[in-house]
Amino acid sequence: MTLTSEEIFERYVAPDACMGFTNLDERSLRQRVGDRFEIPIANVYIVGSAKIGFTLTPKKGRPVYSAFRPESDVDVAIVSDAIFDRAWKECLRFWHGSGYRENTGYWAERGKDFRSYHFRGWMRPDKLPSGGALTYANEWFDFFRQLVSDRVAGDSRINAGVYRERHFLEMYQRIAIDGCKARHIR
Repeated sequence: MTLTSEEIFERYVAPDACMGFTNLDERSLRQRVGDRFEIPIANVYIVGSAKIGFTLTPKKGRPVYSAFRPESDVDVAIVSDAIFDRAWKECLRFWHGSGYRENTGYWAERGKDFRSYHFRGWMRPDKLPSGGALTYANEWFDFFRQLVSDRVAGDSRINAGVYRERHFLEMYQRIAIDGCKARHIR
């Protein structure tokens, strides 16, 4: 039986259990994130190799299908239109009023990555400008650094992104799943 990428997402990515990082108290991590951002725990997902046991996409120094390792990051996906829109509005105000609009070097380099993720319905705070009046990324990283200090994910770092809707999270995951399936069909 061959599962569709949608079925694989629903069966292996969406449920609570982590297959990669078995010592992770996923519910506690998700609850802390939900409490901080005032969203239901159902809108916080663990994804990536911590979730399914291996990476679906190649990363720096890690080929596709690399197993979750103790030094691997735990990836968190937050689904919230309110958080996404707040960050988007703050970023636009910052871009318009701070001189970044004229700073073609920033937007030509890091801004391209920001636009690419934004087009796919999610934001990575590490792609946002930091400093000045845009404090969103700094506040974001302070919170996740605190989770690491509290050892919520053991010795692992925690990365997080915010998706505007579950649809965009599912599509991002399904694209990676389809890529894996295509590699196997060859």
